[in-house]
Amino acid sequence: MYSTTAVNVWYLSFHGGTDHNSRNNIHVYSETGEELRKALNRNSLPDHVELRELRGFGLGPDHHLYVVNAYREASQILRFTGKANSEGQHDFLNVFVAHHHERNPQLVHPFNFAFCTAGNLHVSNQDTNCVSRYHGPHATHPGLPMPSPDAIREIDQPAPGVFVPSVKQWKDGVGVVRDVLIGPDANLYVADRETDMVTIYDPDTGQRTGVIQSEQLSKPIHLTLDPTARFLLIGNSGNDSVARYEFATKTCSRLIPSGACNLDGPAGMGFGKDGAFYVASRLSKEVLRFRFDHGQAIGRPFITGLEDNPEFLLSVTV
Repeated sequence: MYSTTAVNVWYLSFHGGTDHNSRNNIHVYSETGEELRKALNRNSLPDHVELRELRGFGLGPDHHLYVVNAYREASQILRFTGKANSEGQHDFLNVFVAHHHERNPQLVHPFNFAFCTAGNLHVSNQDTNCVSRYHGPHATHPGLPMPSPDAIREIDQPAPGVFVPSVKQWKDGVGVVRDVLIGPDANLYVADRETDMVTIYDPDTGQRTGVIQSEQLSKPIHLTLDPTARFLLIGNSGNDSVARYEFATKTCSRLIPSGACNLDGPAGMGFGKDGAFYVASRLSKEVLRFRFDHGQAIGRPFITGLEDNPEFLLSVTV
């Protein structure tokens, strides 16, 4: 049994595959980098739910923990209790959204999600290269696909739930979608790996309202906000760097230069209670730590020798 005194820990998800590393793969680490336990209670699962290739995760507007189950044969958004149990794990509540070949065909190999200020759920899907949208937990029909937004009415019979289509269907769509995030302006920010851009959409109408383009961006994958929501941090897989976009001035600069501290495939990013900026280095299987004011590395890597490629990370108080 873990301590009932509130402590700060890190949740870290991994890429997974065909071996045991793909199962129930959100791990908990201490503030000193020690692996503690799994974040999710496998014993609370019903027989029809399998935790496999978990990706993005975070708290929803109902304060419960939402988790992306990215396995292609079971593409789902799962919901767990926001509060950990006596063993320090989150108990299963329900399958909030699931792929269905007719009723929800666009949810395939999901990557991450974002709840807009209206409480609706936006999910990025790698295999269909779109963002799909669902009624949030406080809606009359939670988890069901929402009607197509006004901006894509020109598309002939869009699939249920499609919010931002692939560029193959709509000129303002995305090429290769990855992370999604709601910015301080309440707009939806979408990382587009193919175009080296982050595209910006109105979360209600679906209209593309802007783009972030810069020589600093190269195959952007992951997005996060700094604690003040002044900056958008963009992890670039094309040049192994992290860019910093300032919302007020709409300018983009290099925060962490290419390959700094052996950064190889920047993935999940987050801020610790110590004020440091943490970045998962996917291909070197490490978690690195940097100063946010000028991007210099802080000492040695925070965690090294991971068994699998890290994907998403989040600082949590449990």
